[in-house]
Amino acid sequence: MADEYPRDEFDQIAESAGPVGVHRAPRPWWILVVTPIVVFIVAGLLAFLIAQFLWNSGESGSEASSTPSATASVEASPSASASASASASASATPEPTETAEPEPVIEYDAAVAVLNGTGIGGLAAGQQSLLEDAGFTAVSAANLTGTKPDVNTVVYADDAMADTAQAVADALGFDAVVQGEPTTDADVEVQIVSDPR
Repeated sequence: MADEYPRDEFDQIAESAGPVGVHRAPRPWWILVVTPIVVFIVAGLLAFLIAQFLWNSGESGSEASSTPSATASVEASPSASASASASASASATPEPTETAEPEPVIEYDAAVAVLNGTGIGGLAAGQQSLLEDAGFTAVSAANLTGTKPDVNTVVYADDAMADTAQAVADALGFDAVVQGEPTTDADVEVQIVSDPR
């Protein structure tokens, strides 16, 4: 019976000991990898969409069921509706708001002079170190000459230095902060007339 048909390429495959009946070329490797990935992504997307649909339909159903009971209870009791309108009108009245104090503007690079008027050696240098530890970067120490205040005082001339002078006083523990004429060219001047320790 083999002689009834002419020879073709399939007869050559059979003679070379290849697999009989295999007529397709092998698939490329990327098709074997891509197919499961695409199926996984499509299945995950479909599951996500179904979950979103069920979640959103559950929320709208609960809102719809809670709304009629709320309106029924309000309509059933006139006193409740009256109290609700009274509270609504009370809340509509604007309440006075407190104005917040502006944040202090502290200039840590301002020139600060610490002047010692006590006669105790090294007192101004000690206070200078305290201010440098507090973050002030342009602090100098010297002796106080001329008129001395009654108590340890922080003096500033410009209004813009008020917050900085208060920060200097707080760092040193001084109570007196005054606007006036410093005896030096500094923006803020610390006049020490008694041992602050």
